[in-house]
Amino acid sequence: MAGKMKKQVILDVICPVCHKSLMDNEIEIKGLPSVCLNIRTEDLRQGTVHLCGAYECFEHLKDIPVKEGEIAGFYCPHCHSELLTGEICQVCGAPMVEMKLASGGIIKICSRFGCFNHFLSLADLEAERHRLEV
Repeated sequence: MAGKMKKQVILDVICPVCHKSLMDNEIEIKGLPSVCLNIRTEDLRQGTVHLCGAYECFEHLKDIPVKEGEIAGFYCPHCHSELLTGEICQVCGAPMVEMKLASGGIIKICSRFGCFNHFLSLADLEAERHRLEV
């Protein structure tokens, strides 16, 4: 079908530690609230990165320079917990970063700037609803 639009998954993410929202309604990317995280570079510079709130959109804004290929630490702006998973990126070998979806599920992104490896795991909402009702 010509002209068929690809569906867009809009993210609403929370910190997996303190469960506070990581969404920033003040800073938009592509007309959507951004995901706001604190970052620390390999040379210990600290700043903020705003990630596009649409899944598979790789646009971002950062207030400190980060070199292509550099691994950054990602932290919750509320509780300051590091968001590493202990998993390693299957593409480049860097640590993966995890955030929770407010509706259930997780999103993981690679901590290496320039590596676009990521994945989304949605919770089975019907099974979760049934579990809560029992």
